[in-house]
Order: sequence, then structure tokens, then C-alpha cells
Amino acid sequence: MDKPLVKTTNKKYQGKYLFAALSTCLFIGVFAVTQSNATLTTSGKNYNLATDNLVISTIKQAEFAEYLPLRGVVEPEKTIFIDAIDGGRVEEVFIQEGALVKQGQAILKLSNTNLQLNVLAREAEVSEQINNMRNTRLALEQNQLSLKRDVIELDFSVLRLQKQFTRNQALMKKKLISQQAFEAVKDELDFQRKYREIVQQSQQKEALLQSQQLEQLAQSIKTLESNLAISRGSLDKLIIRAPSSGQLTFLDAQVGESKSNGQRLGQVDLIEQYKVTAQVDEFYVSRVEKGQTASFELNQQTYQIDVAKVYPGIDNGTFKVDFSLSEKSIAKQLRLGQSVQLKFNLSSSESKLQIANGGFMQNTAGSWVFVVDKNGAQASKRAIRLGRKNPQSIEVLSGLTLGERVITSSYASFADAEQLSLSESD
Repeated sequence: MDKPLVKTTNKKYQGKYLFAALSTCLFIGVFAVTQSNATLTTSGKNYNLATDNLVISTIKQAEFAEYLPLRGVVEPEKTIFIDAIDGGRVEEVFIQEGALVKQGQAILKLSNTNLQLNVLAREAEVSEQINNMRNTRLALEQNQLSLKRDVIELDFSVLRLQKQFTRNQALMKKKLISQQAFEAVKDELDFQRKYREIVQQSQQKEALLQSQQLEQLAQSIKTLESNLAISRGSLDKLIIRAPSSGQLTFLDAQVGESKSNGQRLGQVDLIEQYKVTAQVDEFYVSRVEKGQTASFELNQQTYQIDVAKVYPGIDNGTFKVDFSLSEKSIAKQLRLGQSVQLKFNLSSSESKLQIANGGFMQNTAGSWVFVVDKNGAQASKRAIRLGRKNPQSIEVLSGLTLGERVITSSYASFADAEQLSLSESD
């Protein structure tokens, strides 16, 4: 009967097989880890970056004030516009644009034939009315004098009859005159007295009425003469004169050109005092008010100006603000149309924990940042909360402490990372 063969295994070969198996497992493990790291790197969770391409800032405690950078333009504090009250043809231009003018100085001359004819007709009409009123006034005064003369004559008649009546009384007692003659004088005296009384009452009423009429006529004559002066003055206004002393910064008039009524001809800027105007974003409309301050640098000196007026209208997303220049020494160093860089204060200065303003705000909106560790080899993502800001720095409310270092440049190329490995470039 055949016996089964027993398989014998050499221990030497078993060790070789075990070593090969372990080597194979180790290779597979290393390969898996490498693939895992490669997958993590390409998924945006970890990046290797050179610090030369980054801006790293330190969290600090310093004075903080919220302000806006504005571009201000120097303008005259007051501008007076010149319009053609009565239109006409430009006959002559005496002064060119940009010249300095004095108040009342002739700038240009207009001609208007229709206006001249109308003024002449108005003068003739007004003169005729004034003459008629003066004749009426003369007639009233003559009538008043006539009434006075009648009263004087009646007084004389009453006086004469009174004397005669007194004499007749003496004669009547002596029966030297008849009763009829005595009564005739008495009746005549009574009649003249009553008639004089009526005439005096009529004179008083007539005098009062005539006085009122004369007063009205005098006022009417005064009004007509004033209208005549206005008509004549319209001819004088055909010569356009400077309304005030200043600079003729704008003039729109050429010889032979026709101008209509009310058309803008030019403007005079009062250059003795300037102001600075700036356009502010409508986002800050509720935070800007009269009395706030701004500053700018000029000739290596810093000057402060105050908000004088905030215009209510909003145009293209901005509103206008005027700043007053209280110091005349500042105005002497400025020129019309000059631009100045303003630092407009929105809050008072106070000590705050702050981070440098940078490109990271465009990617994170201030909700998180990459914080560099103490060794400077790693930077990790951390949630934070920021407050007010200005062009240089941003107020830190929470999430960061004094002395920590933060990447403040743009995160555009690694915004999806959770951690950064930092190294210096060769």
C-alpha cells in the first residue's frame, strides 16, 4: 500500500516570502499616503507659498479714526451769474474771459431796436399822462381858490349889510326910514348869512375832497415817473456791467451774435474767498453733517477745514459737500480749479486693536483671515469679526490678539485653502 508523501517546507524560503509580503504592504502604504497627500494638495486644502509674494502684517493697538479719502476741488465761495435781461445783438465786447473786473465795469454792449422804440413810445405816453394830471391838479387848485374867493365876498357882503342894519335900527327908532326899507335890509342880511354858511360847508367838503384828489394825483405822477425811469433804465441795461468785483471766469458772447431774454452770458467769481467742494458716496449720506472736519496737506503743512453745507440731492450715487476755508492765509496759496486730497473724519480718534487694510477684504469680506504661527512656517484659517475701517487699517472686534501676524494681501489664488505652508523663495 502506497504511503502519502509529507510536504516539507524550508524555513529559509519562508523568511524570504514573509519579507517580500511586508515589503509589498509597505510600498502600498507609502503609495496610498502619497496619493492622499497629492489629492489633498490639488483639492485646495493645503498650499505651499513663498512669503516673498505675501504681505504679512502685525496686529497692533494704536489710535484709530474712521475717515474717507476725498478729492476736493477749489472753487470760489460765491459766484454771480450774468444774464441778458433784455435780449439783443452783441455790438461790442469790452473784456475777455478770465480778466479781473471791478463792480460796475462794462463787459459788453447789446443793441435792441424794438426796445429803444418801445421806450421812446413809453416816454411820450408817460409824459402826456403826467401833463394831463398836472392840468387836472391845476384845475382843482383853481377851483379851491375860487371857493375861497366866494367865501371872502360873502363875508364882505354880510359885514356891509350888518353895518347898514345897525344904522337902520337907529333910524327906525327915530322913524326916519320906512318899515319896508328896514325889513328889506334885515331880510338881505339873513339871506347872506345863511348863504355864507352853506358856501363855507361846501368849501370845507370840497377842500377835503380836492386834498385827497391832489394826493392821489401826486402819487400817480410819482408812479408814472418811476415807470419812466425803469423804461429808461432798460436801455442802460443793454450795456452789461460786472455785478461785483472778481474774475470773469466765463463769457459767452461774440460780436454780431443775438441773445434772447434771460440767456446766460457769463459769470463773475468772487476770488477773495474760496471753498473746497467734494463728492461723497451716497452710502455716507446719513453720517455727514455741518460742522464736521477734514484735513489736507499743502506745502508740507496740514490744514483743517469744516463742512459748511451738505447738498441734499444725490446724483450718480454721490452727493456734494462744501468745506469752508476760514483762514485767509490758506486761500492765498490756492488757485481756482486746484485739486486737493482730503482726509474727511467720520469719527473721533481713539485707541483700538487694528489690522492693516489690504486685498484680503475682497476675498473674505472681513469674516476670516490666515494667521501665521510663531515660527512663520504655517498659516491657518481663522474666523474673525471686524468693525470700522479706513484706507490704512481696520478695527478688530474679535478673533485676533495683539502681536499676532496675519496675511493681509489678496487671497485670490488660495482662498479655498484651510492651511498654508510658508517658505522663503530661493
